[in-house]
Amino acid sequence: MTRQERRAINRANAKLSTGPASPEGKLTSSANATTHGLTSMRPYLPSEEQDYKTYYACSLRRLSPQTDAEHNLATTIIDLEWRLKRIPTLEARLFADEEADAFKIIRALDTLSRHEVRLRKLLASTLLQLNDLAQNRPNQQQTEPLQANGFVLNSAEPTLPAMSLDTQRKAPDRAENAAAA
Repeated sequence: MTRQERRAINRANAKLSTGPASPEGKLTSSANATTHGLTSMRPYLPSEEQDYKTYYACSLRRLSPQTDAEHNLATTIIDLEWRLKRIPTLEARLFADEEADAFKIIRALDTLSRHEVRLRKLLASTLLQLNDLAQNRPNQQQTEPLQANGFVLNSAEPTLPAMSLDTQRKAPDRAENAAAA
């Protein structure tokens, strides 16, 4: 059989193979190449959809975005956190197969490690961006100290008064005296 005859037969066979026809079949075949889902368009796998939606709602309340830009960053943060949560499960699956090739496991662990580093960097920079936006909101009230009765009230954490050198020298003596008694 010549090359041209073989090509003609292959073309005829290819016309008969149309792939899945139903929407369910198309959805299933579209996920055939999915190995870990860390770089997929959706942050969750089809089996994780409900868990992701619950996590998304809780995390959105935790991040409490107030503008569209903050909401976009919060969504990115939630997606990155979800992907990072998947990595330990993927690692555990690698070690669950006792008959797996050690070289393939090492390569897969290297790939997961690279994805984890990339995701953590993205998460850190996105958290910083969200924090910057939240601190610089145009409608945010300025927190200036309030004055009442000659005292300055500040919402900052209370701090202990600074001790003078004499007080610092005397403080250990009191502690020693209390320990001796």
